[in-house]
Amino acid sequence: MNHKERRKMSKRLGILQYQQKLSRSRKFDLLRENIISGKQMHKENVERNRILHERLQDEKDSQKIYLKALEISEHERLPIETAIEKAKKEISEKK
Repeated sequence: MNHKERRKMSKRLGILQYQQKLSRSRKFDLLRENIISGKQMHKENVERNRILHERLQDEKDSQKIYLKALEISEHERLPIETAIEKAKKEISEKK
């Protein structure tokens, strides 16, 4: 929504008249509260994105370990549990 559309909507909702009746200090208080809430929302979004990224990375790592374990299990004829442990060791050594 661009500036003109926001202004038109504010006018239609009566927000502009309300803001004009407020004292200067109250206007700045509202602006300050808006900035603080915007910063808080930004922090929450950054944290949410970080958690999502970590979850996706964990899933990728788990998939790598499982595929490597299947490969080891087939090649060396080991049970899958043993192959998973061996795959974890091999992948951690590569990092």
